Amino acid sequence: MPAPNEIYQYSVINTLAQGICDDGVPVTQLLTKGDHGLGTLAKMDGEVTIVDGQAYQNTSSGGARTLEPCDVTPFLMTTHFRPTTSVTLPTLSDETLLDVIAGLCPGSANSFLAIRIEGVFPQIKYRVAGPQCHPHETMAEVVERQRVGLFENQRGVVFAFFAPGFTHASSVVGLHLHFLSADRKVGGHILQFDGVDVSLEVAVVRKYTVQLPETEEFSSEVVAEPR
Repeated sequence: MPAPNEIYQYSVINTLAQGICDDGVPVTQLLTKGDHGLGTLAKMDGEVTIVDGQAYQNTSSGGARTLEPCDVTPFLMTTHFRPTTSVTLPTLSDETLLDVIAGLCPGSANSFLAIRIEGVFPQIKYRVAGPQCHPHETMAEVVERQRVGLFENQRGVVFAFFAPGFTHASSVVGLHLHFLSADRKVGGHILQFDGVDVSLEVAVVRKYTVQLPETEEFSSEVVAEPR
């Protein structure tokens, strides 16, 4: 089992960019690798959010369902989240988050970050993408059909990873944020958020492990460098 605040990642983001996502491993199998995480399901069918050791799919309706052992992921990042610093804030938004973290965690610009925010969110603009319409449909094509919606006055959890720029071929560079409501009924990939009376917890992550897939699809395709 990975130590706390190590990131375990299954596959690389460029596989999704090329639409290589028919198969993978059961999400529940990866719960041994972490209790918080982000990813997607086979064929890029919605968003996967792991919070407190439980995995959920955020569907195109904005709803959330608990994942089953048969649910397979082609890409997932997860960690045993243990905050190294925390603070309570009257307000927080996607625009101010990194500035706040820079003050809390100086010298972390070239590190991964795992971030958890709990509180009330007056507004969250979210999206849910997928699934693919045909094999090898690219991530850009899938995202063109994404459903964008708005959650208002929701209490819940935002979980996020920050990946430094030099990981652009393997990970989601910058902030990657998902929301899950307190009742675990709705959620999605965050485009914008505003929070009030929030607790912000951050872990600086300096160990990052990537497990490459052993699927036939991955083995038979050439994963190109990012453009």
